[in-house]
Amino acid sequence: MVKDFIDEFYNKTVFKGGEKLGRDLSPSFIKSLFAFNEKEREYPIGELGKNAGGKKSTITDMVDRLEKDGIAERVRDDGDRRVVRMRLTAKGREIRKEFVKKRREEIQNIFSKLKEAETRLLIEHLSKACKILKKI
Repeated sequence: MVKDFIDEFYNKTVFKGGEKLGRDLSPSFIKSLFAFNEKEREYPIGELGKNAGGKKSTITDMVDRLEKDGIAERVRDDGDRRVVRMRLTAKGREIRKEFVKKRREEIQNIFSKLKEAETRLLIEHLSKACKILKKI
């Protein structure tokens, strides 16, 4: 529930403006990184675009930037050379892992300041807020 709320909150606020989040992690970069829902899997470029919630015109740029920065790589299908998939490199998986770790630590730090009853109430309200944000 909390993860859903945070994802919706980021999508509706942080990612909307395109501001930098620090250490050169722009919202578009983070969305690109998390378009790889399963970090070990290879994805068709169109599916990555769909996962990132981007327009088709920006997908190629996204993929090119990830490849240029050594975060992802193109993989051709041996059976059909027209089929191109993308996968995270070791560098990309590490960046993703560190981002998740930092975000988890930040959330734990926030929740550690609350009493148990406050935590339950916050989760209940975040769940309701998430449902409302999904309607927007």
